[in-house]
Amino acid sequence: MTIPGTTAVQLSPPGAASFSVNAITDPNGTPTEVLDVDLGFVITGTVTLPNFLNGTATVCVYADELGGPFDDRIAPCAQLTIQPARPIPDPSGSTTYPWTVTYDGNSGVLPDPSTTSQLYRLAAVFVFGDPALDIGSFVELGLFLIN
Repeated sequence: MTIPGTTAVQLSPPGAASFSVNAITDPNGTPTEVLDVDLGFVITGTVTLPNFLNGTATVCVYADELGGPFDDRIAPCAQLTIQPARPIPDPSGSTTYPWTVTYDGNSGVLPDPSTTSQLYRLAAVFVFGDPALDIGSFVELGLFLIN
Protein backbone atom coordinates (compact mmCIF):
# COMPACT_ATOMS: atom_id res chain seq x y z
CA MET A 1 0.00 0.00 0.00
CA THR A 2 1.31 3.44 -0.90
CA ILE A 3 -0.45 5.66 1.66
CA PRO A 4 0.58 8.33 2.29
CA GLY A 5 1.51 8.95 -1.32
CA THR A 6 2.36 12.01 -3.38
CA THR A 7 2.85 12.53 -7.11
CA ALA A 8 3.60 15.55 -9.28
CA VAL A 9 0.76 17.27 -11.14
CA GLN A 10 1.24 17.69 -14.87
CA LEU A 11 0.62 21.27 -15.98
CA SER A 12 1.90 23.87 -18.39
CA PRO A 13 3.60 26.19 -17.67
CA PRO A 14 5.25 24.05 -15.03
CA GLY A 15 4.91 25.04 -11.42
CA ALA A 16 5.14 23.66 -7.91
CA ALA A 17 2.22 21.24 -8.07
CA SER A 18 1.57 17.97 -6.26
CA PHE A 19 -1.31 15.64 -5.44
CA SER A 20 -1.31 13.72 -2.15
CA VAL A 21 -3.36 11.04 -0.47
CA ASN A 22 -2.68 11.30 3.24
CA ALA A 23 -4.87 8.63 4.84
CA ILE A 24 -7.69 6.14 4.55
CA THR A 25 -9.69 6.03 7.77
CA ASP A 26 -11.67 2.87 8.39
CA PRO A 27 -13.94 2.81 11.47
CA ASN A 28 -13.33 -0.93 11.71
CA GLY A 29 -9.68 -0.28 12.69
CA THR A 30 -6.74 -2.49 11.82
CA PRO A 31 -5.76 -4.00 9.52
CA THR A 32 -6.12 -0.90 7.35
CA GLU A 33 -5.87 -2.98 4.18
CA VAL A 34 -9.30 -4.49 4.94
CA LEU A 35 -12.27 -2.16 4.47
CA ASP A 36 -15.82 -2.98 5.50
CA VAL A 37 -17.98 -1.25 2.89
CA ASP A 38 -21.00 -1.47 5.23
CA LEU A 39 -19.19 0.73 7.79
CA GLY A 40 -17.89 3.19 5.21
CA PHE A 41 -14.47 4.82 5.01
CA VAL A 42 -12.88 8.23 4.48
CA ILE A 43 -9.99 9.17 2.18
CA THR A 44 -8.17 12.47 2.76
CA GLY A 45 -5.40 14.36 1.04
CA THR A 46 -4.17 17.63 -0.40
CA VAL A 47 -3.38 19.17 -3.74
CA THR A 48 -0.80 21.95 -4.06
CA LEU A 49 -1.13 24.20 -7.09
CA PRO A 50 0.56 27.37 -8.36
CA ASN A 51 -1.22 30.61 -7.48
CA PHE A 52 -1.80 31.47 -11.14
CA LEU A 53 -4.53 28.78 -11.37
CA ASN A 54 -8.20 29.56 -10.74
CA GLY A 55 -11.12 27.25 -11.36
CA THR A 56 -12.58 23.97 -10.20
CA ALA A 57 -11.06 20.56 -9.71
CA THR A 58 -12.24 17.06 -8.90
CA VAL A 59 -10.75 14.19 -6.91
CA CYS A 60 -12.32 10.81 -7.63
CA VAL A 61 -11.45 7.29 -6.51
CA TYR A 62 -11.56 4.34 -8.88
CA ALA A 63 -11.91 0.70 -7.87
CA ASP A 64 -11.06 -2.40 -9.87
CA GLU A 65 -12.15 -5.73 -8.39
CA LEU A 66 -9.48 -8.25 -9.30
CA GLY A 67 -11.19 -11.33 -10.71
CA GLY A 68 -14.60 -9.66 -10.39
CA PRO A 69 -16.88 -7.54 -12.55
CA PHE A 70 -16.54 -4.12 -10.86
CA ASP A 71 -14.18 -1.62 -12.52
CA ASP A 72 -15.45 1.94 -12.16
CA ARG A 73 -15.37 5.26 -10.32
CA ILE A 74 -16.95 5.18 -6.89
CA ALA A 75 -19.11 8.09 -5.77
CA PRO A 76 -18.95 10.67 -4.41
CA CYS A 77 -16.02 12.68 -5.72
CA ALA A 78 -14.50 15.67 -3.92
CA GLN A 79 -15.15 19.01 -5.64
CA LEU A 80 -12.55 21.73 -5.09
CA THR A 81 -12.63 25.45 -5.75
CA ILE A 82 -9.13 26.50 -6.73
CA GLN A 83 -8.68 30.14 -5.84
CA PRO A 84 -5.70 31.39 -3.87
CA ALA A 85 -6.22 33.99 -1.15
CA ARG A 86 -6.67 37.54 -2.39
CA PRO A 87 -4.57 39.53 -2.76
CA ILE A 88 -2.17 36.80 -3.78
CA PRO A 89 0.78 37.16 -1.41
CA ASP A 90 3.20 35.64 -3.93
CA PRO A 91 1.96 35.13 -7.51
CA SER A 92 4.86 32.78 -8.16
CA GLY A 93 4.06 30.75 -5.03
CA SER A 94 1.56 27.97 -4.44
CA THR A 95 -1.50 27.18 -2.34
CA THR A 96 -2.38 23.83 -0.74
CA TYR A 97 -6.03 22.72 -0.84
CA PRO A 98 -7.27 19.88 1.43
CA TRP A 99 -9.80 17.38 0.12
CA THR A 100 -11.91 14.65 1.70
CA VAL A 101 -14.03 11.90 0.19
CA THR A 102 -16.44 10.18 2.57
CA TYR A 103 -18.00 6.88 1.60
CA ASP A 104 -21.08 6.33 3.75
CA GLY A 105 -21.68 2.72 4.69
CA ASN A 106 -25.36 3.06 3.79
CA SER A 107 -24.89 4.52 0.32
CA GLY A 108 -24.03 1.31 -1.52
CA VAL A 109 -20.81 2.88 -2.83
CA LEU A 110 -19.67 -0.52 -4.05
CA PRO A 111 -21.81 -3.49 -4.98
CA ASP A 112 -21.47 -6.56 -2.83
CA PRO A 113 -18.15 -8.11 -3.78
CA SER A 114 -18.23 -11.17 -6.00
CA THR A 115 -17.86 -14.48 -4.22
CA THR A 116 -14.63 -15.15 -6.09
CA SER A 117 -12.62 -12.06 -5.17
CA GLN A 118 -13.29 -9.18 -2.72
CA LEU A 119 -9.82 -7.89 -3.65
CA TYR A 120 -9.79 -4.34 -5.09
CA ARG A 121 -7.09 -2.08 -6.48
CA LEU A 122 -7.87 1.57 -5.63
CA ALA A 123 -6.51 4.77 -7.18
CA ALA A 124 -7.27 8.45 -6.53
CA VAL A 125 -7.35 10.78 -9.55
CA PHE A 126 -7.05 14.59 -9.55
CA VAL A 127 -8.26 16.60 -12.57
CA PHE A 128 -8.27 20.40 -12.76
CA GLY A 129 -11.09 21.98 -14.79
CA ASP A 130 -11.67 20.67 -18.26
CA PRO A 131 -9.78 17.38 -18.81
CA ALA A 132 -8.64 18.80 -22.16
CA LEU A 133 -6.34 21.15 -20.20
CA ASP A 134 -4.20 18.13 -19.28
CA ILE A 135 -3.76 19.24 -15.66
CA GLY A 136 -3.99 16.18 -13.46
CA SER A 137 -2.36 13.44 -11.48
CA PHE A 138 -3.07 10.15 -9.70
CA VAL A 139 -1.96 8.17 -6.68
CA GLU A 140 -2.31 4.40 -6.65
CA LEU A 141 -3.62 3.49 -3.21
CA GLY A 142 -2.83 -0.20 -3.43
CA LEU A 143 -4.74 -3.41 -2.84
CA PHE A 144 -7.59 -3.70 -0.34
CA LEU A 145 -9.79 -6.55 0.78
CA ILE A 146 -13.26 -5.01 0.75
CA ASN A 147 -16.10 -6.93 2.31
